Amino acid sequence: MDENLRERRLDEQADELKLDEAAVAGIFAASDALAAQYRLRATLSDPAVPAKVRVQMARRLFSDRIPSAAVELVAAVCASATDSTFLETEVERQGIRAVFQQSGAVRRVQEEVFRFARVLEDDSDLQATLTDPLIELAARQRLVADLLASRAHPATVQLVQRCVQRRGRTLVKTLDYYVEVAAQIGRHTLARVTVAKPLTAEQLTQMRAQLARIYGTTIDIQIDIDSEVLGGARIEIGDDIIDGTVQTRLNEARRLIG
Repeated sequence: MDENLRERRLDEQADELKLDEAAVAGIFAASDALAAQYRLRATLSDPAVPAKVRVQMARRLFSDRIPSAAVELVAAVCASATDSTFLETEVERQGIRAVFQQSGAVRRVQEEVFRFARVLEDDSDLQATLTDPLIELAARQRLVADLLASRAHPATVQLVQRCVQRRGRTLVKTLDYYVEVAAQIGRHTLARVTVAKPLTAEQLTQMRAQLARIYGTTIDIQIDIDSEVLGGARIEIGDDIIDGTVQTRLNEARRLIG
């Protein structure tokens, strides 16, 4: 089964479970356990083991540790998983998705997470501090709260703190992944647009409509301001890149001139 289809079906199952804060905490606890124990996630995702058996194993392992709704979600992911990587990343994705949904302000939180990723992109010292293993995790998470609590939605703070806790991708890439997860809620597609200056409301509306016609889906646009592009726009949607910036055209002209 296609991975995107598996994710959509799991999203539907998650929505039926009506996950609360305790369930989300349980999902993250299960995700942490899976991330820390390769043998555990390999066993629970082994395609040689019938899905029904993997579900039973997951229920036995987690039923006395996390809320029942979280157990059922983890079990559903185990049934759908065909490898350990999918199992680990999908359980985590469902936790992130649930945080966005519980916020009641998905698009606001999505925008705030995107903006903080851009702050980190431009501040290597802050990135280094938030990933420094010599600084206790609790202290790094307190720093996130100090930076964001007075201006951001509580869900944004929670997501950035979760990002700081996780290992693997860089903070910026992880936060950008969270933004993509938010876009998937409501079956939206995310477009990251880099421009030299903010677009007007009319320009945003026109761009969104044009991209919706091309891709046949609702488009969420995240604007990244970069004066170095000089003019035009660079649009990234998944693996597609539409680069119409003045800077790129100048670079191409220089290459042609030699």
